Amino acid sequence: MAKKLFEIVPGSIVKGDGIGHLVCETHPVHPKAIKLPDRKKRYVNYARVVLENHLGRILKDDEEPHHKNEDPADNSLSNLTVRTKEDHARGHSHKKKFWKKSPRTKPGQHRKAALRVATNFITANENVLLHYTDFRAIR
Repeated sequence: MAKKLFEIVPGSIVKGDGIGHLVCETHPVHPKAIKLPDRKKRYVNYARVVLENHLGRILKDDEEPHHKNEDPADNSLSNLTVRTKEDHARGHSHKKKFWKKSPRTKPGQHRKAALRVATNFITANENVLLHYTDFRAIR
């Protein structure tokens, strides 16, 4: 194990975004640290600090920490790897969907919303013929 570059300030680990990634305050202040909107101090991704302390160097601009099990709260060294931004984005591209489902919606609710939009569109534009298999709205 290499020399620790950054000391994590005790009690500073908090949730940083809606996805579940953890952020922390470091001493000295990390060069990639940002100020969160609701906080006064500067925070950096916790997984980044763990990896950098383990490697003994700061990650390059094109490198990112990756969670092998895709659990952003699991920041153990056995779960973290370094990937390039391009490779990391390619690995997560299967998750992107045209119609994003919110975790709060009930099953089928997103489809109902799409049908409402299509129905309103058809009734507002009488001369438009809509051909899309997912929208089975009939006047």
